[in-house]
Amino acid sequence: MRSFYSYLLLYISMILLLFCTSTKGYSDLEVLLKLKSSMIGPKASGVDDWEFSSSPSAHCHFSGVKCNEDYRVVALNVSFAPLYGTISPEIGLLNKLVNLTISKVELTGNIPTEMRNLTSLKTFNISNNYFRGSFPGEILTGMTQLEILDAYNNNFTGLLPVELANLKHLKHLSFGGNYFTGEVPDKYSDIQSLEYLGLNANDLTGKIPASLGRLKNLKSLILGYFNAFHGGIPPEFGSLTQLKILDMASCNLTGEVPESLGNLKRLRTLLLQQNSLTGRIPSKLAGLTSLKDLDLSLNELTGEIPESFSALQNISMILLFKNKLHGSIPSYVGDLPQLAVLKLWENNFTGELPENLGRNGKLCNLDVSSNYLTGSIPLDLCKGGTLQALILMDNFFFGPLSEKLGNCKSLTKIRIKKNNLNGTIPARIFNLPLLSFVELDHNFFAGELPPRMSGDSLEMLKISNNLISGEIPPAIGNLRSLQVLEIARNKLSGEIPEQIFEIKVLSKINIRNNNITGEIPPSISRCTSLTSIDFSQNSLSGEIPKGINKLVHLSNLNVSRNRLTGEIPAEIENMTSLATLDVSDNNLIGRVPSAGQFLFFDDSSFSGNPNLCPSNDSHCPARGSSHGHAPCFAASKLIITIILLIILEGN
Repeated sequence: MRSFYSYLLLYISMILLLFCTSTKGYSDLEVLLKLKSSMIGPKASGVDDWEFSSSPSAHCHFSGVKCNEDYRVVALNVSFAPLYGTISPEIGLLNKLVNLTISKVELTGNIPTEMRNLTSLKTFNISNNYFRGSFPGEILTGMTQLEILDAYNNNFTGLLPVELANLKHLKHLSFGGNYFTGEVPDKYSDIQSLEYLGLNANDLTGKIPASLGRLKNLKSLILGYFNAFHGGIPPEFGSLTQLKILDMASCNLTGEVPESLGNLKRLRTLLLQQNSLTGRIPSKLAGLTSLKDLDLSLNELTGEIPESFSALQNISMILLFKNKLHGSIPSYVGDLPQLAVLKLWENNFTGELPENLGRNGKLCNLDVSSNYLTGSIPLDLCKGGTLQALILMDNFFFGPLSEKLGNCKSLTKIRIKKNNLNGTIPARIFNLPLLSFVELDHNFFAGELPPRMSGDSLEMLKISNNLISGEIPPAIGNLRSLQVLEIARNKLSGEIPEQIFEIKVLSKINIRNNNITGEIPPSISRCTSLTSIDFSQNSLSGEIPKGINKLVHLSNLNVSRNRLTGEIPAEIENMTSLATLDVSDNNLIGRVPSAGQFLFFDDSSFSGNPNLCPSNDSHCPARGSSHGHAPCFAASKLIITIILLIILEGN
C-alpha cells in the first residue's frame, strides 16, 4: 500500500511539473511550442524537432534548448536558421532563462516588453535580425545579472536606452548596426564592468562623452561608421589603460589626434580613418608598443611620419593614405619586423623607398602610388614569398624591374604604371600562378614580350605606352582567364595571332598605334565575350570580317587609320549593342549601310575613305557591283580633270 502512495505522489509531482512550471499555467514545453509558432514564418526552416510530447523532459532535448534539474529551460540558442517570424510575448514565461541567443534567424517585429520577467538572464543575444522599433529599455531594469547584451545589426530606432546604466555586471554591450539617433548617454560611463562597447554604424550625433574615459575595464571601444559626432576624440580616452581596440572610423571627427592616446600600452588596433582630423601625427603615439594595426587614412593630416615610430616593433599594418603628409619614408620602416601592409598612397612623399623594405619576410601589400617618390624599386620586396599586391603607380621610379619579381609566386597584383621604368619586363611574371592584374603602361619598357606565357589567373594585362617591339606572342592565347588586353602605343609588328581569340572570356582588346600588319583574323567572330575592340592606327589590310555581327556584346569597334578594303559588312546594322563605330581613314568602298544601328553613327565614323559612298548618294554603285571602285565623290572627278589639264599643258 505504501508503494502505491509513493507512485501516486510521484505521478502527481510529474503532472504538476509538466503543467505548472511557469506562470499562467503554461509549461516550458507549451511556451516553446508557442515560440515556435510565432517564429516560424513563410518558407522558414529550423526547430523542426520542437514537437509536443507527454514526457515532462521532452522539451529539454529540443535543438538549442538546455534545462536544469527541474526541467526548466535555462538556455535557448536558436541561430543560423531562417525563421522569418517574430518573438511571442510568452517568452517572458521562461523566467529561469540564463542564456537567450536568437541570432541570424531573420526575425522581425518588436521586442516583447514581457521579457522584463527574464530576471535570471546573463546572455541576451538577438544580433543579425530585423527587429524594429525602439529598444524597450524597461525590460532591462530587472535583468540585474546581465553580462552580455548583443543587439548588433537590426533595425532599432529611437534613442539609446539609459536603463543600461544600472546593470552592474554588464561586460559586453553591442548596439552597432542599427538606426539609433541622439547622443551617447553620459550615464553609460557608470557601467564600470563594461569591457566591450559597440555603438558603431548608427545615426548618433552630439559630442562623444568624455566621461567614457572612466570605463577602466574597457577593452574594446567601437564608435565609428555612419555616426556623425561633433568635435574630436576626447583626450580622456588616454585613461582607458585596458583598451585593446579603439575604432572611431568614419564618424565625422575633427581636430587633432590627442597625444594622450600614446598612454594606451595595451592597444592593438587604432582605427581613425575617414574623418576630418588635422594636424601632425603625434610622436607620442610611439608609446603604443602593443599596436599591430594603425589606420589614419582619409583624413587631412600634415607633417611627416614621426621618427619615433621606430619603437612600434609589433606593428603589422600602417595605413596613412589620402592625407597631406610629406617628407621621406623613414628608413626604419624597412626594419619593422612585423610589417605586412604599408599603404601611403595619395600623399606628398618624396625621396626613395627604404632599400631594406621587404627584408623582414612579412610584406604582403605595398601601395605608395600617387606620390613624388623616385629611385629604383627595392630588390627584396618578396623576400619572404608573401608579397601579394605591389602598387607603385604614378611616381618617378626609374630603372628596371627586378627579375626576382618573376619568382614571387604569391603575387596577385602588379600596378606600376606612370613611372620612368625601363629595361625588359621580367618574362616569368607572365607565368605566375596567382597573378591576376598587371598594369605597367606609361613607362619606358623595351625589348620583346616572352614567347612563353602560362599565367592561369591573369585577368588584366595592360602594357600600353611603352617601347615594346617584336611580334605579339601567340602564347597570349594561353592566358585563359584574360579579360582585358591593352598593348597600345608600342612598337609591335607582325600580325594579330588568331590564338588570342580562343580566350573565351576576353572582353577588351586594344592594340592601337603599333605597326601591326596582315588581316583581322576571322576567328575574332568566335570570341563572343568581346565588348571593345581597338585596332586603330596600324597597317591592317583585307576586309572587316563578315562574322563580326556574332559579337553580340560588342559596344565599341575602332579600326580607323589602317589599310582595310572591301565593303562595310551590312550585318553590323543588326548589332544593337554597338554604341561607337569608327572605320575612318581606310580604303573601304561601296555604300555606307543606312539601316538599323547605322542610324546612330555620324559621318565622322566613315570619313577618309575616298571610295566609300554616303548612304544618300544616288550615283553610288550597288553593293557587290564589279564597278565598286568607281569614284563616288565630285572631288575625285575634279582631281582627275586637273591632272589631265596639267599633262596636256606640259605637252
